[in-house]
Amino acid sequence: MKTYPACIPCLLKQGLNAVRRTETDVRDEMEVVRRSLRFLCGVSEFRNPPAYYASFVQRIVEEVIGRKDPFQERKKLSNELALKLLPLVQRELSSSEDKLATALKISAAGNSIDFAIRGEFDLEEDVRRFIASDFAVWDYDAFRKRLSAAHSVLILGDNAGEIVFDKILVSVLKDMGKEVVYCVKGGPVLNDATLEDARAVSMTELCRVIDNGSRMVGTWLEDCSEDFRRIFFSSDLVLSKGQANFETLDTSAREVFHLLVAKCEPVARETGSGVGKSVLLLR
Repeated sequence: MKTYPACIPCLLKQGLNAVRRTETDVRDEMEVVRRSLRFLCGVSEFRNPPAYYASFVQRIVEEVIGRKDPFQERKKLSNELALKLLPLVQRELSSSEDKLATALKISAAGNSIDFAIRGEFDLEEDVRRFIASDFAVWDYDAFRKRLSAAHSVLILGDNAGEIVFDKILVSVLKDMGKEVVYCVKGGPVLNDATLEDARAVSMTELCRVIDNGSRMVGTWLEDCSEDFRRIFFSSDLVLSKGQANFETLDTSAREVFHLLVAKCEPVARETGSGVGKSVLLLR
């Protein structure tokens, strides 16, 4: 995905959001903005996806605050709240006639919710409402067709908290006889799930979990490990979660299904959906 002009202020906001997760003052915030503007102004042509530039803004945050994982506490809270909702989504799955479709919607619901800023009651209402809603793009027939011929499925995870809801989808796929590999980040970046999160929510007990060897935002294949790239290209089906993975993989050299909620106008435009709309898209 290309970088739009609207992506630039969003990159700055993302940097500020990260620095505000720590005990800092306005001087640190201003320093992050100053250094980020200097970096972005030095880009002569924005040929890469916005997630690529976001990775460098997050490195600037780390340099300013002297901390590698400003979202550590937020990720832990997100996992804890999502685990409390697990019985709810399991009941939604049990009452469903099409468990695969429901599991995909549950997984997407995890991408739509900011677990760390919502109360438990509000989260329950959000989840129920989301599962009952329609997707703006729903390439479900193509997904079922590809899945029927697939043995190995690679899921590219996105955020902490969200990873709990992904367990529902992994379980359904395993019940269908699929060999599932779940991929997390090679190290902390934003609130993306890592091996630490996978262990905390017991994803590692459910399926094979790997990391991609990279701390870039999204999945920047050139920065990922050789082992990850081998699994990425050899898996029968790849399901990518979230905006950043879409931004960095929408023109990859293999077929990928993207499951996400379009949270901004540029991604909504690229996916043919709308802001706040859910997407299951084959690219």
